[in-house]
Amino acid sequence: MFNRFPGDPICWELEDQYMFGPDYLVAPILDLDRFEREVYLPAGTWRLTSTGEGYTGRQTVTVDAPLEYMLVFRRMG
Repeated sequence: MFNRFPGDPICWELEDQYMFGPDYLVAPILDLDRFEREVYLPAGTWRLTSTGEGYTGRQTVTVDAPLEYMLVFRRMG
């Protein structure tokens, strides 16, 4: 995360989410029996690819994480 957003101090601390290319943020579930998680979204507008739900960046959001899909956000702008 810090490579894509070097000016965002929170991105330097993240250890469990990453950017896949310039536009996709991946937030895997790393714990057994966990079906939601917090994700920090850097500056920009983001869309959760599985549901199409949109989010504004520079905030931490809690999203449902069913087994059917991985949490992937696409940066829209």
